[in-house]
Amino acid sequence: MRRVSFNLILARWLALCLGIFGTQALAEYAPLDGVVLLGQETSNRYIVAGGAPFYIPPSQWSVYSSAITVVTPQATINSYERIPREGTLFRQYNLPNAIYVVVGKRFWLIPTTAELSYWNNFGFKPIFDLPNSAWNEPFLDYSYKVLVAERSTSQVYLWISGAKYPITNTSDLDYFGGAASVRQVPLGSLAAFTHQPECGTRLRERSSSTVYDMSYHLPDPNSPMYKSPSTLAEHGTVPDGSLNPFPSFVGGACIW
Repeated sequence: MRRVSFNLILARWLALCLGIFGTQALAEYAPLDGVVLLGQETSNRYIVAGGAPFYIPPSQWSVYSSAITVVTPQATINSYERIPREGTLFRQYNLPNAIYVVVGKRFWLIPTTAELSYWNNFGFKPIFDLPNSAWNEPFLDYSYKVLVAERSTSQVYLWISGAKYPITNTSDLDYFGGAASVRQVPLGSLAAFTHQPECGTRLRERSSSTVYDMSYHLPDPNSPMYKSPSTLAEHGTVPDGSLNPFPSFVGGACIW
């Protein structure tokens, strides 16, 4: 009798399930982590981490050669949630020491081995290796905001578009979601963020109707950031006084 490997049986079972149920009946996430999804019509490949597929460029296919490969309709792959499940741990495959955890639809660096022990349950939680191919794109959203506090600390921040703004009163806390919506992030993970958002973000302070476009005076990312009144819709609001440090300027640049 011919022996069939467990991996082959599992791959056939997954392919059968995907084919039978199709796109409409699937949950938001891919059914199994750590597998490679092969687009049936496109030959595109994706590694699944936390239920989300991440594109693997052809030059990196060999990195995932030992993973189970499941042929899947491209439309089904496209239907899956692009941001991994809450609590998913991952790193870029060629940068093994920079490990991130997904909290509140955002990835947060775990800066110490002691902190990693907390987030990976002392080594019992898997850490997925992602391709070196713009894996951060699904997380890029100027409008997404979340209240966060580093684990074991009490200071709450509003995080939006790569910037943090301290919440210093209950009025702001309630306005931005309340204490129940505050998410814990790794201790030390907020250190790299300042009050300066991504260039091109449009913000207003919550008690003001003026929307500002946040950009640079000169086409140089090392120049100071300025705020410029805008007639376009805001990406989000920030606590009153958060935009005071930015000088006013009409016009700006985000492409160089």
